[in-house]
Amino acid sequence: MGGRTEFFGPVIREPDEPTFHEGWEGRVFGISNFLLPLLGRNTDILRFSFERTPREVYLSSYYRRWLGGFEDLLEQAGYLAPGEVDARVAGQSAPAGRRRVSRARLAATSALVRSVLHRTLPPWFAGQVVPRALGTARPALRRGRFTSGDRVRVRSNRAEPYTRQPGYVTGKPGVIVAHLGATVFPDAIAAGRHALPQHQYTVAFDGADLWGDAAEPGTEVRVDLFESYLEAL
Repeated sequence: MGGRTEFFGPVIREPDEPTFHEGWEGRVFGISNFLLPLLGRNTDILRFSFERTPREVYLSSYYRRWLGGFEDLLEQAGYLAPGEVDARVAGQSAPAGRRRVSRARLAATSALVRSVLHRTLPPWFAGQVVPRALGTARPALRRGRFTSGDRVRVRSNRAEPYTRQPGYVTGKPGVIVAHLGATVFPDAIAAGRHALPQHQYTVAFDGADLWGDAAEPGTEVRVDLFESYLEAL
């Protein structure tokens, strides 16, 4: 929802909340570990697919949003035909997607998922190798523009059609409190554009700057933001 205040609502805590409320939610979470590497996609492309689902799907439940996103990605890749899932759920015949997974790719993806999910990895491997091999961490090609203590402002515009810049910090002043290294830039990746890895920072915002007189006294909000979102003050 992009941190936009028009979507804000109460956060309801559920005592003794289960990991999954229904069995199908666990199935959706499980297939996510397989489908993303199979499709050659990352979580930002999946999030972009979430945002393209109809409003009633997006706001219905967390894992229904995931399921809608995966259906969208499978249609884009040709594994599902448009409307195929809805037709089959309704018990109707439907043309099937034309694309099929090769046995070699299926076996390789399955082996990769099993190796990650069923093994205790050494800390150095989990901390240094896995984020680069399976995640989005990448070395930066230049030095970062900011250091801890620098005062910055979040740029006043938000990228389209996808961005990780929250709406409620847009245009607001803050202070850099940590440098998090560099990663691929999700705004570009999700939209199919090439972009160099970007530095990422943790920025602290005073609650009064975000919420005005409605802010709880002494409130501070910390948000991880990419370098191109920020301007020096």
